Amino acid sequence: MPRYIIGVHSGHDASACLLRDNKIAFAIEKERLTRKKHDFGDPIECVDYLLASEGILPRQIDLVVRNNWFDAVSLNDEYYLKFPNVVVNKNHHLFHAYANSLMIPPDEDVLIWVIDGRGCRPEDIGYKNYGKNLFEAESIYRIKGNHIESLEKRFAIHYPKAFPWGSHMDTMGYAFAAISKIVFSDVNAAGKIMALASFGKYNPIIPSVLSKDRDVLISKQWIQFLQSLELPQEWGTEMAQDLSYSIQYALETYSINRIHTLIKKYSIRKIGISGGIALNCKNNGRIANLKDVEKLYLFPASGDDGLSIGGAVWAMRSVFKDYAPVEWHYGLGRQYAKTLFFNRDAEKVVEFLIKGAVVGIFEGGSEFGPRALCHRSLIARADDIKLKIILNEKVKQREIFRPFGGIILRKNLSCVTRDILPSDYMLSAVRMNDESSKQYPALIHKDNTVRLQVIEDEQSSAYKILDLYEKRTGKMMLINTSFNGRGEPIVETVDDTLNCAKRIGVRYILINGHLVFQ
Repeated sequence: MPRYIIGVHSGHDASACLLRDNKIAFAIEKERLTRKKHDFGDPIECVDYLLASEGILPRQIDLVVRNNWFDAVSLNDEYYLKFPNVVVNKNHHLFHAYANSLMIPPDEDVLIWVIDGRGCRPEDIGYKNYGKNLFEAESIYRIKGNHIESLEKRFAIHYPKAFPWGSHMDTMGYAFAAISKIVFSDVNAAGKIMALASFGKYNPIIPSVLSKDRDVLISKQWIQFLQSLELPQEWGTEMAQDLSYSIQYALETYSINRIHTLIKKYSIRKIGISGGIALNCKNNGRIANLKDVEKLYLFPASGDDGLSIGGAVWAMRSVFKDYAPVEWHYGLGRQYAKTLFFNRDAEKVVEFLIKGAVVGIFEGGSEFGPRALCHRSLIARADDIKLKIILNEKVKQREIFRPFGGIILRKNLSCVTRDILPSDYMLSAVRMNDESSKQYPALIHKDNTVRLQVIEDEQSSAYKILDLYEKRTGKMMLINTSFNGRGEPIVETVDDTLNCAKRIGVRYILINGHLVFQ
């Protein structure tokens, strides 16, 4: 009989995963099922989804690991009584590290830097007499042979709802959340701030984000300046753009210095980054291309959605003492039907793309994490700036400045950039060469970078479409963006897909290899 472990995360971006022996069988975020962006609370819908997908009963689960906040709400303890073995573990940064470990070969010696808004309290993980309102701010772990040890940990005080924009803590995550709330009235808009930063500049009116005090990360002068601002600061204003620039510049400066210090201290040049900050593509690109960084490891679900996977892997290692490599794939959702690919449908897709259409792709299991990786994607031509405008304004109905990611076959990657790309999963920004910048104006961002997904699975729709598209046009990249409307989670089911397509005006969808017209 297989060994089954379920990992559950009940905070924001709640999720659950099913680990069958040493393979992640399924994983799903709560938002994909409830259709509520960043949904939180006990993801019992996700657990039911896992059991149904695998075709097993609760009594067949060897262990359920519940990762709850100390003050978690919307918990359903009664639901878990039907499972024979359940543990509650409040580790936060450690589970981020275990999620990141999926990317790391077992024979490598790697430092994992966990950096986010806040983790758990000291008392949640065995630290005593550390004071009140303290939470994990940053952690450093070392992994070798799939064994993880803690090397460094910094705690900081959390100030709940103490400022006009909300709460604060001495972390990069909370600093980004502050600007996110000030500019977009949403603490979850850090990705928008990263993109808007390229339109800003150094503004002498804005104090330095980073403190000169070695015991404090974020300067008090910067916090005081934010308090003096009127809220909100509209994204199109010079101040909003310069604020975005200031926090992005501070993150990159701090990260580069931190990485240099860690490498010098531990003599380890391979780095993993996890936690919400690990989703900052521009920062990841800078780090990956540092001369003293030999390798950078990034997990697609680096945010809190990945904690369910981290919890399951922790149990595999720490409870069952199993240190075998974990097998996984980014498409961890249920497959609703087998993909049967027809060349004539791929040819039609290419025809529609050439004519300027936006085409949807629904294939295999949904992606786990915030990036759409051509299982639940919208694709379009990248050589026509009009497509970027149409996608932003009419289809996605979002801010016009926001860039799109792209897809490219691995054999063509060196044709568009000389940068190191640490991940195939659209987690890092690379600088495009001059020729590619001119050829693909719908992909290039203000700072001359692009986020790329590298395609190499020859059986996938994305590969076949890119290959045919290149043969027809000589062009090697397409836009790839998530299949969802404004404020919606990425689609999960075929019904979600068809309904979303009607709302956003997408007429052509390749569903499991078969082209559907609406």
